[in-house]
Amino acid sequence: MIYAVNWYSIAALFSQIAVELHQNVAGLGLITATFYVGVGVFQVPGGILAARIGPRSTAVAGTVIASVATLSISFVTELFQVALLRLFVGLGMAFVFAPGAILISRTMQKGSEGFAIGLYNSAFYLGGVIGLFGWAAVGELAGWRVSLLLGGALGLISALMLAVTLPREARRTEFHVSLSSLKNVLLDRWLIAVGISLLALGVGSGLFSGFVPYYAQQQLGVPGSLAGGLGGVGLLVGLVSSSFAGRIYDTLRNARRLLLYSGILMAAAVSISYFVSVFATLVSGILIGIASAGFTFGFATARESNRLESEYETLAVGWVNCLSLFGDFWPPLVFSAVAVGYGYSLAWVVAGIMTFALLLPILLVGVRGRGHRESADLTSTS
Repeated sequence: MIYAVNWYSIAALFSQIAVELHQNVAGLGLITATFYVGVGVFQVPGGILAARIGPRSTAVAGTVIASVATLSISFVTELFQVALLRLFVGLGMAFVFAPGAILISRTMQKGSEGFAIGLYNSAFYLGGVIGLFGWAAVGELAGWRVSLLLGGALGLISALMLAVTLPREARRTEFHVSLSSLKNVLLDRWLIAVGISLLALGVGSGLFSGFVPYYAQQQLGVPGSLAGGLGGVGLLVGLVSSSFAGRIYDTLRNARRLLLYSGILMAAAVSISYFVSVFATLVSGILIGIASAGFTFGFATARESNRLESEYETLAVGWVNCLSLFGDFWPPLVFSAVAVGYGYSLAWVVAGIMTFALLLPILLVGVRGRGHRESADLTSTS
């Protein structure tokens, strides 16, 4: 949850940062892009590290890196420093998500792993809501620098909590990274298709939560804390939908169709913001939250599709997350460029088109793992 607070709080605070550092929406696009580069590129190294030293140690190290970088942003004097430190925030967070998904799924009984990952995503969404709404309020009261100091400090406390409460793992001195095993994971066509589908979902949900707090203040005249809350609507709804999504996945095991329907809804939802109004933005956020259930479907099928040693479960989830998050670095740049040049209405439509286009690969490959039931449905789904 605290991990997600530090993921989203920068969006809630950017209006204050922009005033002090003399920036506009293009600056938000830059720091959002560098964050996604960091959190995307280092998913695979994080998965390899988890295979070598275990998911617990990897998650603790990543939490420390992300927290220190977040805390350091409170001392910056120019936008380039914010962008560089957000790269390191992303790097640290890349070491946390996949190990955490594996750790929590191992605590549930067999057949309920999807529900476990749904709960994990729900905690993430709860943190996102707190980061957008709560940190915007803290920023109004104490300033953005104090807000980021608080987030970094809480992150360090959470790292200590992980280190103290999670059982220590035996050092895996006998484990060696296998190039053939890596190749089988990284070139798996189903995992690649799932990753691109999650990228489609990430385009819609990421642009909404990342840009709406600033957009609502600048275009809709909404006060800061309320604008942060508006940006967190999708996360608030996702908090509920993710838990239900886990149960749905455990019952249906139909990852392809579940991902496809989630993506179509996401594309439609983000496009609704074409109508520049608070009501349209609120409806868009609600539908985006429902569509965000697709993330649970994607991570659950990625974990189950792994046909190798158990050590590579984290890498399989991390690889899917890598494709979805690293690909997220360019949509903020496109969105901010269109918004500056042609207005927000067209920018939201472009976001919807990008979301829909990225769904196509999920129709073209076979399914791996226990989600095999839908492989016979490829023709009818197409």
